[in-house]
Amino acid sequence: MLKKFTLFFILGMMFPMLHLNAQQDASISPDEIRFWIGDGDNEVVFIVNWNDPDTALAWGYRFSDEMVTVKTIMDDIAAADERFAYQHAGTMVNDLTFDNGTLNLSLSGQYWLYLVNGTMAMNYFDTELVSDGDYIKWGDESCSTIVGDWIYVWTKEVAPVYPLADDATIAAEDILYWIGEGDNEVIFIVNWNNPNVALAWGYRFDGESVVVKDVMDAIAAEDERFAYQESAGFLTNLTYSDEQYDLTLYGQYWLYLLNGTMSMYSFTEQTVVNGDYIKWGDESCATDLGNWVYVWTQPVIPVTQYNDIADNLQFLLSMFPNPASDICKLSLAADNEVLNVSVVDLQGRIYDSRKVYVNGMKEITLSVSDLVSGLYVIWINGSDVNRMYKLMVK
Repeated sequence: MLKKFTLFFILGMMFPMLHLNAQQDASISPDEIRFWIGDGDNEVVFIVNWNDPDTALAWGYRFSDEMVTVKTIMDDIAAADERFAYQHAGTMVNDLTFDNGTLNLSLSGQYWLYLVNGTMAMNYFDTELVSDGDYIKWGDESCSTIVGDWIYVWTKEVAPVYPLADDATIAAEDILYWIGEGDNEVIFIVNWNNPNVALAWGYRFDGESVVVKDVMDAIAAEDERFAYQESAGFLTNLTYSDEQYDLTLYGQYWLYLLNGTMSMYSFTEQTVVNGDYIKWGDESCATDLGNWVYVWTQPVIPVTQYNDIADNLQFLLSMFPNPASDICKLSLAADNEVLNVSVVDLQGRIYDSRKVYVNGMKEITLSVSDLVSGLYVIWINGSDVNRMYKLMVK
């Protein structure tokens, strides 16, 4: 590690124009940065090069002021990305860490020596100012290239850090449609695009484990809205169609998640156990975490039990006008029931929600004048009902 900082600081003050070979120091273009922190028109790139293993990771930082200190950048990155942290004693940085569950990196020592634009920084990190277009790099001496007396560069290719993202799931107690019987439970989710919507079923079984394909076969057999096609162990299509949605996930979808982690086996072989969740998704609406790892952050909606249209209409007799641009009137029918009526967009955001007591017939009026044009869901639920209906706003 860089222990001889006192001597080097003196040399730096005596020879302020001493430069590193910027051509050899590896960097990254702002266009390649995936995780930007802060707001503003000015941008800098922040890089750390660790050893064991030799790994160089980069974040982007945006700001509005003309200049910003290196410490401010590091503080803001640490606040926004829980995987990154640093410790310092006064002006001396003595550890830089990154832990994402796979990589557990630590840069321990007296690290006041770092680069700005491939050149040795002459100030401590709490006073060094950088401006638009600059990049900052800290590095472990043990994996650097020496290009002069106490002058180092790091040639390891720099990889962009991907944003934090949690794969959206749903709690078992929120599932409305359970298929199968037994004490063990798994949740099955599909995230479609066009529109971006995630739907979930629950599956119960008695055995210690069950194959993913068996879960899907059981759901398809009981819920005629859902279907899938396969070829030689590869999934080629996932569809869902009802009075509200007509969804298709088409392609070679052998990549899917178990409990938020990519599955390594074909769905015809992969087993799941009590408490697991399975999610298929369309890559076009996923968050790319790198190395063919994706998560889907779309809020998950529980599928209601399959009912025919006549059964659906026992609670909602009419909805007019539809499409609507100003107001929409709902005629509700129920027997001594308190109904929750909500207007929800396809991202799961609630724009209107109210409780309505219905004993016989009741009409309510919803205002949609402030809603952006598009497709919405009228969600009606109570002790004996959970229904969703399409509403088009124009």
